[in-house]
Amino acid sequence: MMEKLIFLENDRVLVVAPHPDDEALGAAAPLLFAPEKTDILVVTDGCRGCRSRSKEEEAAVRRRQFDAEVALVEPHAVFWLGLEDATLTERPWNAEDFDFTPYTKIFLPWDRDFHADHVSAAKSATAAIRTQKAAAECFFYEITAPFYRPTHFADVSAAMDDKKRLIRCHADQHGHEEIVTALNAFRAAQLYREHKCKYAEAYLRVD
Repeated sequence: MMEKLIFLENDRVLVVAPHPDDEALGAAAPLLFAPEKTDILVVTDGCRGCRSRSKEEEAAVRRRQFDAEVALVEPHAVFWLGLEDATLTERPWNAEDFDFTPYTKIFLPWDRDFHADHVSAAKSATAAIRTQKAAAECFFYEITAPFYRPTHFADVSAAMDDKKRLIRCHADQHGHEEIVTALNAFRAAQLYREHKCKYAEAYLRVD
């Protein structure tokens, strides 16, 4: 049985996004329900997200699209590292340069995801969190690769239209809205006996 994710009054939240749209796809709940407590850390510039543009053009487009999303949710803070998209395997992110210690909840891409940047970012961040002895609760979030046994969920039924608006800010990333909507509906179906909801995000707590 999944446990309901609750944001507390004294929480300070961080969402680690390997690309400038992952936060909207997999960990929208903090942005929708606790934006004033939530920081977003975007690792790469997303420059390889559209093959019809040069890397420089696409990086600029992705930044504008991300800024449009930020304008909607108004998070507490944004950290944009701007590393080159699709290079984290060859040139891993030095996550120890970032201070994870102020946070009480940290959301990370799953370290068994299909995308190599997601895996690399997750491993770099979790290693730094351990090294820094950060005391935060850590949760993996899912995008296109579903967990086997998620531990927590957030009911996003009432905010699903708002989540879709966040996803649509990233207009050149086609097909993600349909995939994520289906995944969130599937998670809600799993929860139906205990928690009647229409859409849910699932998370996997990391020890």
